Formats: sequence, C-alpha cells, structure tokens
Amino acid sequence: MQRHKSKNQWFLSHPELSSIVNESWFNADYWAEQGRLLGTYAGRGSVWMIKSAEGKWVLKHYYRGGLYAKISRDKYFWTGFNQTRAVREFRLLTHMYDQGLPCPKPVAVQVKKSGLFYTNDLITEYIRHQTTFAKKLNQNDNEIQLWAQVGTVIGRFHAAGIYHADLNVHNLLINNNDIYLIDFDKGDIKNNHTKWPQANLARLKRSIEKETQQSCDQQLKNHWQALIDSHQSALKQNLNDSSL
Repeated sequence: MQRHKSKNQWFLSHPELSSIVNESWFNADYWAEQGRLLGTYAGRGSVWMIKSAEGKWVLKHYYRGGLYAKISRDKYFWTGFNQTRAVREFRLLTHMYDQGLPCPKPVAVQVKKSGLFYTNDLITEYIRHQTTFAKKLNQNDNEIQLWAQVGTVIGRFHAAGIYHADLNVHNLLINNNDIYLIDFDKGDIKNNHTKWPQANLARLKRSIEKETQQSCDQQLKNHWQALIDSHQSALKQNLNDSSL
C-alpha cells in the first residue's frame, strides 16, 4: 500500500496506482461529466458504480447513521489516519483479498481532515454478479444448495477470524456458482472463534426473516439448518487447514 499526503488530505492506494490517484476519483460529478457514471446504489448515503480506465469500480462515501447523523451527515471525529473508517476497511479488504477470500479488491482511499473532523471515501473493484441472496429469497428461489453455499462462504470468513459488522442478505452477491461478501465497514479481525460467529449468524438470521417474512425455525427450518451445517463444516475444515 502506498500513502501520500497533500495539505490536510491523504490518499492510500496500491503502489501501481499511487502516481495517478487524485481527488477527482472520489467525486461522482467528475465521473458523470465524463459519461462514466454507470449507476447509483441505494443505501444510507450514496454508492456509485463507475467506469475508470482501469476497469469498473465502486465508489463509497461514508455517511453516519443513528443519532449522530442529525449532527453531521458525513463528518467523523479525528483520532488519527489509521483509525479512519475508510482506511480500516481498506486494510481489512487487503488482508482478506490476499488470503483469497471472496471479497472486493480495494483500490484507493481518500481522507480529508478539517479541524477536529474528517470525511472519507473508498474505491473498490466492482464484483460482477447477477443477483444477491436477498433477491433470490424474494423470488422464492429457495434451493437448499444455495443456502449451504452461503454457509460455506461465511464459514471461510469466520475461520479466518473475519467479523462482519452487518452480515445481511443484501451483502451477499451471487455470480453463477460463486458467492461474495461485501461491505466490511466496521469489520474486524478476531483472535478466537467462541461467541462472535454465532452472533454474526444471528444477525443474518434476522435479516433473512425480515426479508422473507418467514421463520428460520419453522417455514425455513431445513434451509437454515443446511446453512448452519455447511458453516460449521467450513469453519472446522479451514481451522484445521490453518493449524497444519
């Protein structure tokens, strides 16, 4: 990773991009003027898909949620460059991508400091996909095999100690037989595998039930059990492999 600073503005990127990364990359209006803004994703703020000379990217500007959003939509209290939301996510993504986990490849970060506060942005490579787990559920495309695949992928992340702060059905992308996990804002690396994986799965369970309006303990019991079984199998296998 390559970091450089200009006044109260920092950029972080892979070395091959350090000489060309600039402020315009993080401005959706710039891409729109170039005719390279491909779409906008719904969410707390705005996430854009853009077409750069290097390929398709996803640009995310970090917005606050909850009560803090009423004070400031996108300004965070400065505690140091390494503690900024975008830098923490960039480095976590780099760690996971280097391990071969199915996640977005990080491209670049911009952090702007103003007084005691900062704003930040993250660019990642776009992951080609046809659908999401959420859309599959809404289409009643409830093949047990798909649920098992989801469990296996999550088990791989958990075996690597990866905690996802917002594990939900919208953050699971599906491309043919490949499944990817996205949006690692506030994610972390944990040193043990005791309680937090189950808390992660409980969050996913609530997301499934909210999306389908069905219970994972009743109507979707067999599907949920297939996910849990595959998760446990992948968790054990990957933990055993890492200990060899």
